[in-house]
Amino acid sequence: MDISENEFRDFLFKNHNENFPSIIIGRREPVSWHGDSFPPIHILLQQRAEKKINETLDNLEDLTLTAKELRLTREADSTTRADLVGNSESAGLTIVELKKSKQTERQAFSELLAYSNHFCTVFPGLKESSLTSILVAPMETRTIRDAYAQELVSNNKCIISLIPKYENETAQLSVYYPDPSYYKWFENNLLDDRSIITVALAFQEIEGWIDLETGQEGMPKHSAKALNTLTSAISNMLEACGYHSMCYSTQPWGEIAAGLNQPFPNVIYVAAINPFSSFRTEISENGISGNSLEGRLAEIQAIHDQLSESEREFWVETMEGNFHNRLIRLVRNEFKKLLKNKEQEEIKFEISLPDWYGIKTSVIESVTVNHGDLYLTGLLREIHSEYMEYVYRPDVDYAIYYSDDIPKYFYRSLRKFLPIWEILSGLGVGDSDSENQDE
Repeated sequence: MDISENEFRDFLFKNHNENFPSIIIGRREPVSWHGDSFPPIHILLQQRAEKKINETLDNLEDLTLTAKELRLTREADSTTRADLVGNSESAGLTIVELKKSKQTERQAFSELLAYSNHFCTVFPGLKESSLTSILVAPMETRTIRDAYAQELVSNNKCIISLIPKYENETAQLSVYYPDPSYYKWFENNLLDDRSIITVALAFQEIEGWIDLETGQEGMPKHSAKALNTLTSAISNMLEACGYHSMCYSTQPWGEIAAGLNQPFPNVIYVAAINPFSSFRTEISENGISGNSLEGRLAEIQAIHDQLSESEREFWVETMEGNFHNRLIRLVRNEFKKLLKNKEQEEIKFEISLPDWYGIKTSVIESVTVNHGDLYLTGLLREIHSEYMEYVYRPDVDYAIYYSDDIPKYFYRSLRKFLPIWEILSGLGVGDSDSENQDE
């Protein structure tokens, strides 16, 4: 590109401040799946991300660029400036940061995220997901490609990347779509049973508020309402803290409860993805290994080798344990807060750490209990939603296989235990074929 970054920025502002989308090329339809079964998770993640990219492109149609080199800090700091800032009814506040070289695109990406955060500080209540961020860069650096995919898929940011080209006084911006291998990376590293940790909080019966079943009618309505309120609140807290999790409650069947005489019959389960799982990353004799891609292990090895010698041996193990311990604290503290009462009565409870695969496959845990609603956060919520889209598709009769558990209307599948469990219980180890993928 035979033009400087400043000249290119000025060219865009002067010539395309009201028709910015007119120079964007390379848009394509999201990946689709034509198999006879549910699509693999990596296809769902790719489809979701590419839909989001295209929706963002659509929202730029009425974008107007309103400023260039917008200073975002104190007057004394003249170096922090956003290249271009715009606004539109559909995209809202839009920030454009551009770099034309491989050497500077990492800086541009960091600055773009910082600018979004700055606007959220200036306008309290604004979230970064409500902003539109546009990175104009060559996308030649793997670090940037990885970071962009992370923001798009895992952090759910409203962000797109455009690759610039300038010839004969004409500009083009090509849409960048992450390579399909990124989505397989997310699938393999996040959704294996051995990467999921579980916290089970069991607590006493609270007479008149959370009672057990006494006949064969199932969980009492007032108990179900109370338990669903608790799990919903805990789930909202986990969403705010950035966890990809599921949360639900159980009570034993009436006859079983009477026979066992359990002191803590109510159980709230929280299962969450632990990104530091030793299944995927472990250290042995200063070497990083695990069931993961070689490139990822090499990157972690490079970080490990730079740590102080005293911290290296148990580095990953410590992060894995800290993540689990933080989850325990969050669940415990939220539960105690929710069950504060005017009489200052202490609700007795205990916490255990069961194996997630054992819960999925246990008849006692899955069949001989009454279930409350199931609440999902993060990627697990998105994956379930995408799966249910397939269940209700008019052209594919997937529902016939799940007719007993799938409700008539989509909204009824968002919280009810059985339709969600039908999907989530099947997640685990998998290296699904993508030969039915249509790009």
